[in-house]
Parts: sequence; structure tokens; C-alpha cells
Amino acid sequence: MLRACLDCGMAVDGNVTHCPKCDADLAAQTDGSVLHADIAHQRETIPVALHKLQQALEEARSGHARAVRLVVGRGLIRDEVHRQLSWLKHSGEVLDFDHDEGNTGAIVIQLRRGARKG
Repeated sequence: MLRACLDCGMAVDGNVTHCPKCDADLAAQTDGSVLHADIAHQRETIPVALHKLQQALEEARSGHARAVRLVVGRGLIRDEVHRQLSWLKHSGEVLDFDHDEGNTGAIVIQLRRGARKG
């Protein structure tokens, strides 16, 4: 999968960590967008919801999204997602996460800091 470096515009392979043209850190680049995903309202089981969480994080990382807004409901799925995100934060895979402006049924996961320079 190809993506464009936001600093110089060069198309680079999705597995490359730094742009070969300008040496920009591709994992840190963001256009400020937020990816939205609902993992709790299609009768998902906990394993299916956790799989959807991983898919949403992978999709956001492969693009330029700054964050993921995840609709988790207010039950067991939310509790398991919270545990998984705590581990991912501890391991450094996500920067932070919190409920979306007081909505306990949605979580915003911060993947990258800031927005695109320029």
C-alpha cells in the first residue's frame, strides 16, 4: 500500500518508516483527520469487537489520521476495549485515549500529535 509523505509529496511504501526523499518520520505525520468506527451496534461479540478495533487502528495508521473515534457502547465491549487500549498505551502503540466529550459510549484514541505542518 502506498501513501504520500505530507512534507514532500513523495509516494512511499506503507511499510517504510522515514521518507527516502526528505527523511520525514512518516508515523508522526497527520492531516488532523479522525477516523470513525462503530464496533458495538451490529451484535458484535467481544472478540469480533476487538478485531474491529485492531482493523480501525491499522486503517488509521496506514493513512494520515490523527485519531480514531470508536463507538463502543456502554457494556462489556467498552470494558474490554478500555483494557486493550490501556495495554496499547502502555506499550506505546497509541498516545492516549479518553471518552468523547463526556460520552461514555465513545472513545477517542490519539495516534499522532498535532496536524500537518504548513
